[in-house]
Amino acid sequence: MSDGVSSDEPRRILFVFAWLVVGGEETEIRLLAQNLDSRRYRLEVVACFRKPNMPEQTHEQLADLGVPVDRMPYDLSFEDTVDYLARKIPNYSIVVACQGVRDVYFAYEKLAERRAVLPPLIEHGGLVEEATMMPKTFTTRYVGVCDSIRRAAARVMPERPHHAVEIPSMVDLAEFNPADRAHVRRELNITEENLLVGWVGRLDRKKRIEDFVRAAAIVNRGFPNARFVVIGGCDAFMPEYADELKNLTRELKLENTIQFLGDRADVPRLLAGLDVFVWLSKGEGMPHVIAEAGAARLPVVATRDNGTEEQIENSVSGLFVPHESPPDVADALKSLFENAALRRRLGANLHRKVEREYSAEIVARQWETLFEKIFTEQGLN
Repeated sequence: MSDGVSSDEPRRILFVFAWLVVGGEETEIRLLAQNLDSRRYRLEVVACFRKPNMPEQTHEQLADLGVPVDRMPYDLSFEDTVDYLARKIPNYSIVVACQGVRDVYFAYEKLAERRAVLPPLIEHGGLVEEATMMPKTFTTRYVGVCDSIRRAAARVMPERPHHAVEIPSMVDLAEFNPADRAHVRRELNITEENLLVGWVGRLDRKKRIEDFVRAAAIVNRGFPNARFVVIGGCDAFMPEYADELKNLTRELKLENTIQFLGDRADVPRLLAGLDVFVWLSKGEGMPHVIAEAGAARLPVVATRDNGTEEQIENSVSGLFVPHESPPDVADALKSLFENAALRRRLGANLHRKVEREYSAEIVARQWETLFEKIFTEQGLN
């Protein structure tokens, strides 16, 4: 089989997103663009849907890297988007479908009906439910960011479970500089007498940010110098949740204790200013931000939630707490506040885990190996 690309031209790989916001999969394409050989691979992106209040940040970052982002579907209906993708897809060596995007499956169905040549399709899943959303008729490989997602995909591919593989989310360790600490804390009006606890992500209900806020209220009674920061903007599908969190902050009289920073493009720099990182989600995949916290050598307090159990070993590289239990979160934070050596040990151990398993240099090679294996299987080398 030939894709019509000469051996000295880069292979065109199309990443299809349901939407582009600020998250783990968007970070993945950015880091792949930075770490894969551009002489061998040309990465392109098409996003299928957009709401007016979605951030532009990822579009701008990809444009800066020379990754084309096709916005045409933003002005199309679902049916027209499927038709558009059916015309676009055959021009690529590989298609990578992210976020359980349905449009791709129906585009492949149209192409199959026309007996067109179908480029290999990789599905990339960051949530367990994404692995089971669509049939795997056209899926060459399913890539889950953690083992629970890989296993979910394997169950719906019973005749070829080995085609469900795990490649974790990656971080670029070079983006994290401890020397940024002093400047970040000055910017946030935080002194060295303050212990600063942070949370990062989109303001999405399954991330349970209200538990973070309620834990802050409990901690503040015994540690009035503790400060808390929420880094991330509202989720476009539930903008009211951001208002609910800010209202809760006012009700608990924490206006001078918690800062909401909104979406930021400098998360690695901001993490340098923190003392502790907290993640309390219920129903996530593998949170990319925990790997980022490890890159910043931060101790992490987290709930057991799919990928977090792969990232963190309790009391070795982080502290696990029960779901929906602000008092337990507060107790874990107090134990860290009172023990600087424990904070350093947990952060150092998580950093070693990130270096070994989640660094961009290591994970990009896993993607390269997968691409090359598929090219060989398809006779494209």
